This record gives sequence, structure tokens and C-alpha cells, in this order.
Amino acid sequence: MKKLLCVCLLVLGAGGARADRQSEGILGKLREKVRSFTSYELAFTASVEGDGTVRGTLVVSGRRFAARVRGQELYYDGSTLWNYIPGQQEVTIERLDPNNPSVLSNPSKLMNIDPADYNHRTLPDFTTSGGKTLQIVELTPKETTPDYTSVTLYIDPATSLPERISIATPSADKPVELTLEELRPGIPVSEATFRFDAAAHPGTEVIDFR
Repeated sequence: MKKLLCVCLLVLGAGGARADRQSEGILGKLREKVRSFTSYELAFTASVEGDGTVRGTLVVSGRRFAARVRGQELYYDGSTLWNYIPGQQEVTIERLDPNNPSVLSNPSKLMNIDPADYNHRTLPDFTTSGGKTLQIVELTPKETTPDYTSVTLYIDPATSLPERISIATPSADKPVELTLEELRPGIPVSEATFRFDAAAHPGTEVIDFR
């Protein structure tokens, strides 16, 4: 019995190691694909069960990003973050650590995920209603963050890109579900794309936390 138990544990341990290597490979392909884009624009929907759905866009080039969702605009030029709320005519300015791995605090990390920042594993494949098979990778941040407890990627193996991202947060019982509607790589961008233009928004209150 002891020998049989040891064999079972070894088999289970080997299975876990294979899963880790598999998720490492999937994430590596994803990161390589995303890093091949000089820039990209992502159109998405975000929803929480029972709380409706909103649409948003995200433009990324390297560490820089610009996002629009639910009446809020975010601009980040690699060092400074502007958070503009048009309905309140208010913009807050602060510094953002470019090395922050949080996909919520730093949306440029949403698809450019560094496997070293997470404990990760593959879950059983998911078949969509259209019959497409997606690979599932669950990531848990190694450093505790108040933003989220885990991220689950549903990746199309044909493109190595996610079609859906599920983000579990400590403040909600149900995860935030991001559905990636359209990806446009190589769009033209400039410095102005990632900076808030105060001149174009006269009368906006500026709150500077730098």
C-alpha cells in the first residue's frame, strides 16, 4: 500500500509539473505575440453578472496606454497618469510605477503578462457555443494586490490571443468578465495619444497628486 501511494503521488506530481510547463508555454506565446505589435487598439465589453455590460477601448504602445470606459478616460505616457472624468470636469494626475504588474492599475499589462509575476496553471479546455476550443490559464499574483485575486485567460490556440478574460476581485462575489471584441494591431499613435490635453478641456479642475 505504501508503495502504491508513493507511485500515485509521483504521478500526480508529474501531472502538475506538465500543467505548469503547459501554461508557461501558452503565456510565452501570448507575450511574444503581443510584443510583436508596435501598438494596438482593443475594443471590449466588461460585465459583472447582474450588473449590466459596458463597452470600452484600450490603446497600448509599449508601456503607454489610453483607455475609455464607463465615462472615464485614462492616459499614461510612461510616467504620468491622467484620470479624466468628463461628467465631473475633473482630472487627477499621479505617478504610476511602470513595473506595476497589476492588470487593473496598469492596463498595458492586460495581455502582456509576465509569467514570473504569477503562479499559473492550465485548466480543462473550454468549448464555445460555436464549437471553438479555447485554452484556459488561471493566474494568481505572487504579490498580494487589493485589485484582484486571480485572472483567468481564455486563449484561442490558433492566434495565441485571449478571447475572454475573467478577473476575480476581493470586493465582489462575481468576477469581472472582459470579452475582447476586436483587436487592431499597428494603429498610428503619437505622444498626444497618451497625454491628457488640458487646452482641449477648458474649465476642467486639475487635482495633482504628484
